[in-house]
Amino acid sequence: MNIQLRPYQQEAVEAFFAALPEHRRQLIVLPTGAGKTVVFGAIARRFYHEIDNTCPILVIAHRTELLDQAEQKIQYVWPGVFIGRIQAGRNDQLGEVLIASTQTLVAGRRIKRPGLIIYDECHHSRAEGALGVLERLGVFREDGPPLLGVTATPSRADRTELGDVFEHLTYERTILQMIMDGYLSDVRGIKVEVPGLNLGSIRTVGGDYNAKDLSYAMNIEEALDAVADAVLTYAPGRKALVFAVDVKHAHALAERFRTRGIACAAVDGSMKAEDRAAILRAFSENKMRLLVNCQILTEGYDQPDVDAVVIARPTRSQALYVQMVGRALRLHPNKTDALVLDLTGATEDKSLQTFARLMRTQRKERLKTVSLPAGKDEQAEDDLPMEQGETVIEWLSRIAQKQEKAAQVAQAINLFANRSRYRWQQVQDNFAICFEDSRWAYLYRDGDEYWPVLELNNEKFMPLHDRSLPLEYAQGIAEGFLQLLESKLIEKEADWRNAPMSTRQKYVLDKYRIQYDDTWTRGMASDALARAFARKRVRTLCKNFNATAWRQVLETDKGKLWLSQRIERFRSYAQSRHVQEA
Repeated sequence: MNIQLRPYQQEAVEAFFAALPEHRRQLIVLPTGAGKTVVFGAIARRFYHEIDNTCPILVIAHRTELLDQAEQKIQYVWPGVFIGRIQAGRNDQLGEVLIASTQTLVAGRRIKRPGLIIYDECHHSRAEGALGVLERLGVFREDGPPLLGVTATPSRADRTELGDVFEHLTYERTILQMIMDGYLSDVRGIKVEVPGLNLGSIRTVGGDYNAKDLSYAMNIEEALDAVADAVLTYAPGRKALVFAVDVKHAHALAERFRTRGIACAAVDGSMKAEDRAAILRAFSENKMRLLVNCQILTEGYDQPDVDAVVIARPTRSQALYVQMVGRALRLHPNKTDALVLDLTGATEDKSLQTFARLMRTQRKERLKTVSLPAGKDEQAEDDLPMEQGETVIEWLSRIAQKQEKAAQVAQAINLFANRSRYRWQQVQDNFAICFEDSRWAYLYRDGDEYWPVLELNNEKFMPLHDRSLPLEYAQGIAEGFLQLLESKLIEKEADWRNAPMSTRQKYVLDKYRIQYDDTWTRGMASDALARAFARKRVRTLCKNFNATAWRQVLETDKGKLWLSQRIERFRSYAQSRHVQEA
């Protein structure tokens, strides 16, 4: 059973094949959290089955984490594909898909002629060694294999353009669009001034601040205190990634947080792999809520419950800034929004990247693609800059209210109804949600992944997919099912939530000895009861849902067919019910 692509992911796939006859070297730009690997996995499968199955698909990436992700997620959209790894001592060249380390290919490893080359995080492709690999593979020859590059950041920090590698920008979506459409978390940005810091006086190299000068400026006591104060003031209780300038700065910040009583550690590229893995595991298991890193978690790192990033490494590079911010943008059942703390200087540097500046830039680019009303110009959005602590959706709502003729923006705001809008309850490592008169759905943890699960009658449970998945994918499948039901009861912003608490709710709260007062709304009472009931239901889930047995059953074709037919019956039931109600 394949993962169902999101609408924009399917659009990207279709756009690639539509452009292929005319453009052999294509670029797709999708922000972190948009599922780039799923998109190019779907493209790889279709290319192999419909265009050329005599040659393997080659996927190139420059980091082990990216290769691991590709190997895992291609299987989600192409179950059973034979994947070979070409990295260091591994040289598995018999696969339908070959996943290769850029460094291994730069070192001279020879491989079969591929039918299609996919370059993950292709903003690195302009580096001299990587460019030589592409030339050797023949992508610049008329009879060479087509090339697809995917990235969240198409502009390199040194401003070298990718136009001499890729000839056609096939598909692009920005962070702003993804937030508006509900596929990424809403974000609020806050600027924090570092006393005495003058970024304008720091030398620049390759378009960004000189790392040595910046390290000196950010390692002074006042700057270290400013970062710690900002986290304690604006992000109490949030799970945060802090981006430091260098190794010295990373460990100095971690120590500063520890002296403030916050469990924290630092990771950097010089650490032993096992030590770094142990710290990342502790962070993922919430044994610490703050993690400082230096140039190591900007790409290929997925921790969806991170809901804050601290830019303690000021930058002029939009590419680097987008990678850092992207670590907090993924949806998660426990997330309300994400927070970006920008550390800025006392004297403004107009080239400094901040979240408000990034959103203004992306909105300005969007306005270029729509027809502006008469009398308006592209600077209209500057009349309402983002305010301190304002989320993207709040900002766009203010703009829409002021500019009544800006129908495109108003329509985009309405699309936010498609966002992850359900009130999940977390019980230890699992998530539960009640819908339709005491029916329940779950995200059940199985190792590092989750099963989307539906509760049936008599405390029986059925998965909604034929295998466990990363949390964000399991959440998407479960919410896609819930969306079929169109239940107003589980929406976060349903109107009934603001009504006074009902007599029935008071009775049940008293019955279960849940403390409340007369100021509670119906929504507050509902949440308290859902938390209480969810604990009981998850205990039953953990007792009755046998992940090992389901895994064994669903590895067979017969099991997959049974589950597919059962889910289809549920879908048909939901659709027929809506027709009857209409």
